[in-house]
Amino acid sequence: MEGKSTSFIILICVVAFLSLALALLSGYVLFMGGSSKGQAANNKTITVPKDSELAVEQIFSSNTAFNLKTTNNDKNIHVILVSAQIQYFAKFEGIKDTTAKIQANKGKLAEMVGTYFQNLTIDDVKKPEAKEKARSDLKKMMNEYLLQNEEANGELVYSIIFDYWFYQ
Repeated sequence: MEGKSTSFIILICVVAFLSLALALLSGYVLFMGGSSKGQAANNKTITVPKDSELAVEQIFSSNTAFNLKTTNNDKNIHVILVSAQIQYFAKFEGIKDTTAKIQANKGKLAEMVGTYFQNLTIDDVKKPEAKEKARSDLKKMMNEYLLQNEEANGELVYSIIFDYWFYQ
């Protein structure tokens, strides 16, 4: 009988220890919120500028056609017809007049758009994410070009707006 009571007391101690450990662990997770790496990844802030901080410049005077690159499988000639605008910051630290900077380089920026599309195939342009990829790539290229001789950091070009996008 004495053996049963000792094993019963040991069993109660083990259950009490496990309950205490579970309570401490749940308290830690509740108050600490898990790992700090996961929390830092979820706390990205996106800052959207006010409309008054941005200016817009039309790159082409009308819809402009560009030949797309042909592939070995498809020898047909494909074109894309686009109209694009540059959305840029009206005031940018390190540049006195951003509008004058954009207008002075408008020809080169238009050339960048044309060269970009001439390096794409019809299959590249058909993809649903093609417009967003073009916007991102052109924005990066334009910012690199416009800021190469400036002592400014950041991005002058905020976005590229495709008013018209038709491919065939």
